[in-house]
Amino acid sequence: MRDTIEAVAARTLDHDFRIWGFGEGMALLGLLRAGSRYDRPQWIDAVADLTAPALGPQAEPTDHLIPVEVLVELHRLRPAIRVDAAIARFVAAVWRDGVPLPVHRPDLPDLGDTVWVDCMHTDAPGLLLAGHPDAAAAAMSLACDRLQDETGLFSHSFNTGPARANNVHWGRGQGWALHGLVPLGPADPARDAAHRALRQRTSRLLDALARYETDGRWRTIVDDPAAPVEHSVSALVAVGIQHGLRTGMVDPSRRALADRSLHAAVAALDGNGGLPVSAATPAGPPDIYLHRTTGVFPWGQGPLLLALLDAAVPR
Repeated sequence: MRDTIEAVAARTLDHDFRIWGFGEGMALLGLLRAGSRYDRPQWIDAVADLTAPALGPQAEPTDHLIPVEVLVELHRLRPAIRVDAAIARFVAAVWRDGVPLPVHRPDLPDLGDTVWVDCMHTDAPGLLLAGHPDAAAAAMSLACDRLQDETGLFSHSFNTGPARANNVHWGRGQGWALHGLVPLGPADPARDAAHRALRQRTSRLLDALARYETDGRWRTIVDDPAAPVEHSVSALVAVGIQHGLRTGMVDPSRRALADRSLHAAVAALDGNGGLPVSAATPAGPPDIYLHRTTGVFPWGQGPLLLALLDAAVPR
C-alpha cells in the first residue's frame, strides 16, 4: 500500500497546478497528508510553495474554489503560514448577508447565471471548516434542491435564469456532490433536522450510484451505458464513503461499495502512479461528455491518494 501511495503522490506532483482550479484542492490535501504520514517534508513544502502566491487578501474571481481544508491542514503542519485572509476571501465568495450566493462567477457573461455541481466539493466543506456550520448546511441544501432530481443523481449544472438543470448525470459530478455532503454530520441537537435531510440526500445518491455500478466502476454519464468508463468516479466514491463513515453521514453497510471502488481505481493505475481520467469537462449537452480526452489530472490523483491513505489506517 505504501509503495502505491508514494507512486500516486509523486505523479501528482508532476502536475502543473493552477491555484485555485476545480479539483485541485483534493490533490493538495492528499499531498499534505501523505507528506505528514510518511515524513516527506518536501511534499508539504511543495504545497506551501504552490499556495503561497494565493494566500493574500486580494479578491480573485476563483476565490469560491479555495479549498479551505487544504489551508487548515497546511497551517496545522506549518503554523507560521497564515491562511486567515484566504479563508475570509472564500467565505465572502460563497456567502453574503446570511444566504448562499446564487452564482459564483457573475463576472463571466456566458456563465454568470450558472451553478455547477463541481462547487459542492468546496462550498459546504469550506464553510464548515471556516466556522459556519449553519451556512454550510444551507448552502448544501440549496445545491441539492437545484441539482438533485428524483433519480437521486445530480445534474452537472443549473441555470438560474430559466431555472432549469442540464439533466446530464455527469459521473465525476456525483463524486463532487458526495464529497460536499459527507462532512456535514450532526454537530449539535439544534441541527439534527438539517442533518437528517442531508443524510437522506446522501443515501439517495449512493442508492443511485449502486444501481449503475459495475465492479466499482461508473461511466462518464453514469446512466448512459454507451458512455466511456470514468475512473475518477471510483476514486471519489471510495474517499467519499470513507469520510461519510467517520461523520455518520453514510451507513456502515456502504463500506463494501467503497472497497470495490478503491480496488477498481487502483487496478486502473497506469504503472507509474497515474490514474487515467477525463479532462476538464464543461457543462452542456450529452455529447460534450462522451468524447473527452484522458490524462492524469488532480481530480483523479487527489481522491485516489486520500482514499489510499484512509484505507491504510487499520479499522
